[in-house]
Amino acid sequence: MKFVVFSLGTELYGLPIEKVERILPEMGVTKLPRTPKMFLGVFDLRGDTIPVLDARARFEMKSHEESGTFIVIMTEAGRCSLRVDRVDGIRSIDEADIQEEMGVTGGQLDDFLVGVARDGQDLIVVLEPEAILPSSMRTKMEKMAA
Repeated sequence: MKFVVFSLGTELYGLPIEKVERILPEMGVTKLPRTPKMFLGVFDLRGDTIPVLDARARFEMKSHEESGTFIVIMTEAGRCSLRVDRVDGIRSIDEADIQEEMGVTGGQLDDFLVGVARDGQDLIVVLEPEAILPSSMRTKMEKMAA
């Protein structure tokens, strides 16, 4: 399986490449009032409004003020973008090399964690894109798409 690997600080995370539509440099977003901290706003992508989630806030990590990268992912509810520190590339990881996580991390990460894969000296946290979206946002996106 191929994964788009990205960094948040020194930690590596992977998303299945078939769920990634595109990778963009960080751009300006339109902030919306009364939204959760993890929701940075929306931006226009060829006529479509794409919501942007801050991966650090979603994973309950310390914020990072430097510019980052947007990863536009496809979910059943529609497209959304994840703001990450940087994209490190594409890696092939054998499915058998992904050790399923068993709830040892605690916190919200458990909800969207598939497992941890070793790639050489690196440990990559493999994520489930469908679960990254908070359920309230997923519901709103599904209503907009209908």
